Amino acid sequence: MSPVVAPRITFAIPYYSNPGYLLEAIESVRAQTVADWEIVVADDAGPDPAEALVAALGDDRIRYVRHPMNLGLAGNWNACLHLARAPLVTLLHADDRLHPEYAADVLTAADADPGAAALCTDAAVIDGDGRSAFSLADFVKKFARRPRQTHTIEGDSGLSAVLSNNYVFCPSLCYRLSHLDADPFDSSWRMVLDLDHTTRLLLRSEHLVAIRRPLYVYRRHRANQTTSLTAAATRFEEELALYRRLAVDAAEAGWRRSTGAARRHTMVRLNLTLQTATDLMGRRWPAARRKARLLAHDLRHPRAPQTPC
Repeated sequence: MSPVVAPRITFAIPYYSNPGYLLEAIESVRAQTVADWEIVVADDAGPDPAEALVAALGDDRIRYVRHPMNLGLAGNWNACLHLARAPLVTLLHADDRLHPEYAADVLTAADADPGAAALCTDAAVIDGDGRSAFSLADFVKKFARRPRQTHTIEGDSGLSAVLSNNYVFCPSLCYRLSHLDADPFDSSWRMVLDLDHTTRLLLRSEHLVAIRRPLYVYRRHRANQTTSLTAAATRFEEELALYRRLAVDAAEAGWRRSTGAARRHTMVRLNLTLQTATDLMGRRWPAARRKARLLAHDLRHPRAPQTPC
């Protein structure tokens, strides 16, 4: 039985299915180089309950909560924040992992900047079997212009950099609860709810700390929601809609650099182009047509509301 230590950081795991991946996520937290953490597994009424799995670990730092009904992605993420007992919370995706030094580095950075609303890290990418994976979109992002050392993201310059390069890896974010609204994640989004929340924090003059070490391990696999929504183009529809709204909000705030970056949304267009080409090479004709039409509409009407194709 592990000793009970007052947690400084909560790893809240929104869970729905695949207990094998969940166990890997939990074990990556248990392998952290510091011990003052807790885990709460928030089961969103999924088909593979994991209460027995958690109980078998015999670790008092781990709680399991199963919702009586499905809350959806945003609802479960908001519930995770309410369940946290520590002042800092990372929403660890149930199919991802952490580098053993994630908690130590995040806590050190949080202590150094007590006013930061959130902290993020770089990420490594693996496939469904846990092997290092290559993604052209992730490769392109490595060339985005940004400081090589740990730095602060704030104001017009910070938001414009995020919008230009899309380099904040949202799953890696550790949030400071005292700087968040009661239910910060918007259920109207299926894919971009974390980016929506992050940009809203910046627009209201909060700031983030970016730790330039790959301490979060993100798993890309066929059952991953990002993968499925990318294939269906839903991801790009939401990104384009969000960037249009951000262009308006940034303009109202007088943030010219962010307004221009949101209107150009270069990284979104580049990723959409790459995904269209990938679909064409894979002879996925309906998916390629949907993305090509979406891109063409965006290029012809860059400031018009996005309509599904």
